[in-house]
Amino acid sequence: MEIETPRLLLRQFVPSDAERLFEIYSDPVTMRFMGRGPETVDDERNALERHIEIYYNAHGYGLFGVVLKDENKLVGRCGIVRQEIDGETREELSYLIDRPYWGRGIATEAAQKVVELAPIKFCLESLIALILPDNTGSIRVATKCGFEFERRLPEFKIWKDVGLYSKSLVGTSEAISHHVPSKI
Repeated sequence: MEIETPRLLLRQFVPSDAERLFEIYSDPVTMRFMGRGPETVDDERNALERHIEIYYNAHGYGLFGVVLKDENKLVGRCGIVRQEIDGETREELSYLIDRPYWGRGIATEAAQKVVELAPIKFCLESLIALILPDNTGSIRVATKCGFEFERRLPEFKIWKDVGLYSKSLVGTSEAISHHVPSKI
């Protein structure tokens, strides 16, 4: 599956993306709010292979590579992952862009397209975003996509005090589609 926006191509990952993702994940500033990245390119390749199996093959969605069309370069990832929150599985909008590409609206453009397609292509009725309070850039992206603060999670995985933002997708696909024209 490939999804286009004016500047981006969102595509499924392939194992050969491991080297570029490892490069992105090796930047401690990029990863500040994401946790530890893989230790080796092989670790990332194995993670991608598991992601393909678990997400694309089983659910039809997952994280997509964000490719800047003008440069034909993989600059990050954006998509939907499943999280366990209070004993319930919820779908999370997740995005990460390589630091040299910050401030260009790439995360917002990619995230808006994923949110637009979530109810249409993936039959999802809602999404969440889990964001640390100091991650103001990510909070801005989520709010531009229509997410609203729901509550704080005292603990989530390795983090304390995580903001849980949510968005109902029922009846929203038309409201979002005017922001980012696309071709699928």
